[in-house]
Amino acid sequence: MKKTHVFFILAPLANSIGLKIREWTRISLKKIIFEAYKRTKTNMDRNTLIGIVLIIGILFTFQIMNQPSEEELNERRIQQEQAFLADSIAKVEKMALVNSQPDVAEIDSTLTSEERDSIAAVKLAENNSVLTQKYNVFAPAAQGSDDYFTIENEDLILTIASKGGKIVKTELKKYQNYTSYMVAKDSLKDIPAKDLPILQPLQLFDEDSSDMYFNFEMKSSKDIKTNELFFVPIKKETDKIVLRAQTSQEGSFIEMNYSLTENYNVEYSIDFVGLEGIVDGDEMKFNWEMKSLITEKEAEGQSRMSSVFYKPSDDGRTYLSEMTEDSEELESKTDWVAFKHCYFSSVVISKEGFEKGGSVFSRPLKTGTYSDEYKAELNVGTEIDNRTSIPLTFFFGPNDYDILASHENEMEDIIDLGWGIFRWTAKWLIKPIFNFLNNFGLAMGLIILLVTLAVRLIILPLTYKNYKSSAKMKVLKPEITKINEKFKDGDMAEKQRETMALYRKSGVNPMAGCLPIFIQMPILLAVFKFFPSNIDLRQRSFLWAEDLSTYESIYDLGFNIPAYGDHVSLFTLLMCISTIFYTKMNSSQMSMPSQPGMPNMKVIMYLMPLMMLFFLNSFSAGLTYYYLCGNLVTMGLMLLVKKYMIDENKIRATIELNKTKPKKQSAFQKRMEEAMKQQQAVQKSKKK
Repeated sequence: MKKTHVFFILAPLANSIGLKIREWTRISLKKIIFEAYKRTKTNMDRNTLIGIVLIIGILFTFQIMNQPSEEELNERRIQQEQAFLADSIAKVEKMALVNSQPDVAEIDSTLTSEERDSIAAVKLAENNSVLTQKYNVFAPAAQGSDDYFTIENEDLILTIASKGGKIVKTELKKYQNYTSYMVAKDSLKDIPAKDLPILQPLQLFDEDSSDMYFNFEMKSSKDIKTNELFFVPIKKETDKIVLRAQTSQEGSFIEMNYSLTENYNVEYSIDFVGLEGIVDGDEMKFNWEMKSLITEKEAEGQSRMSSVFYKPSDDGRTYLSEMTEDSEELESKTDWVAFKHCYFSSVVISKEGFEKGGSVFSRPLKTGTYSDEYKAELNVGTEIDNRTSIPLTFFFGPNDYDILASHENEMEDIIDLGWGIFRWTAKWLIKPIFNFLNNFGLAMGLIILLVTLAVRLIILPLTYKNYKSSAKMKVLKPEITKINEKFKDGDMAEKQRETMALYRKSGVNPMAGCLPIFIQMPILLAVFKFFPSNIDLRQRSFLWAEDLSTYESIYDLGFNIPAYGDHVSLFTLLMCISTIFYTKMNSSQMSMPSQPGMPNMKVIMYLMPLMMLFFLNSFSAGLTYYYLCGNLVTMGLMLLVKKYMIDENKIRATIELNKTKPKKQSAFQKRMEEAMKQQQAVQKSKKK
């Protein structure tokens, strides 16, 4: 029975002695004694005093009676121990759950702050142990926060990540990709050029499509990659930044320096400070991987002009295949390696040259996001002393010939202008004329037309000789026809001998018309390389062509024709039609008899435009427009020369006069005649 129950049983007794139960139930034993003392002093009666004493005695009696037995105490102790054990198990389970999580922030909120701190400390110790085992002295730099920093100048915006201290995004302020260009062209077409807003800069790559890092070994044989370390900025300006990865040893760190300069260059260095005897730099490699973002109209067209270019120190530039997967081991020092993205390039340059032992890789992707994939592993091995710096230069910019040429290391050869005489023709003939006209701010279509006209005027003297030779052949055509009929089923060697005799007597050189053709061939092929690779044509419109750097389409078929495409290019179609007319005009004054066993040359000449229709349908509109202009200008000059510069009657009179004059054979003619005689003799011997 509890004390309160006893107290209320005794309440009537207290009331009988003059003390209400409410008074003594609310006070402690000490107050009861004090109250009894006070009442004793105020003539308290004997009944009251006896009542108080009895109550105190009863309280002490029940206190003794209610004490738990030894068995009860043991049972209570067991219950407490079981409760403590259960609580401990719960805490252990919570700690185990936390240890399985990657972040201390995810610890159960029911834990106390002390428990959370203890768990965090355990996890930190375990993590530090793992990092130390993996990264050795670089363990402090193996953890950090993902931060991003930007530096920029008038040309470039670079985004650099704290993890790896690497460039993760490159933006060219003065250029836009094809999609942005078309959106702006349609939405801003009524806005004057001076009032146009700043458009989204073109991106060469982003964090998802690129990675760059140094790979080296420590003296302890630990393999370290800088893209796994965290760098913190220690100096930051608008166009430069310095980042540092600290080690566990005071005064030892890796530092990366970026500084933007002119002409889309980035001066860069990685510095190893206080790491002598720790880092083994002999086999250090710079690794660069990238997927080229699509910046042009289509992935296939961009990929056709994209690849990895590189420059061996002891040779001219070379490159990997643009159409198929390709790779190459770098067996000599290399000055630079370029990831060419059609009209732009990402280049890494070493002033001292990358050592042999590297490799490069390229393959076309042609996806909706990326056009190509590039990889380069470059040997930057060096001896690590107390402070070792490895300087490099990055170039992220347009494939502009003059800008690339400013590096003075043959980087302009990234622009593929062909080889040999074709490259020289593009470089020293086509390019100067184009650049001169482009300085006047003319429409690009007009510039191409003027380039065509200028080139044709330069070779006009040779063209005149070609037309004059053709006119002579036309005059002799009836006589040549007679010879062909005479030897239709006869001796071919004799036919050739008699034909050559006619040419000799007439003073006509049948090979004279070939020289202008050989002169024009380098121009034709030089133009084929020059216009598709010329960045000045990029996003320049003319007539119905929205972008002269890619194909134009007046009608989308909705289906793909093999080798032709899924669209109709009007410039290509007009070029082929004009080629047919030019062929017809040219062949009308040329004698092209069919030879036994030889294909008909006229048929071949008329098949060429059809082949070009399929081949050039997806090529640059600027290129097909140039060929169209070339045909029109050539036909115009042909008509002018024939009408005002060549007199067939005069040519005929000259030929007749030459027939009457004795002719002295040239050394070439003698050799030709001797060869024909020998051929004739061989044929006669075979018949016997």
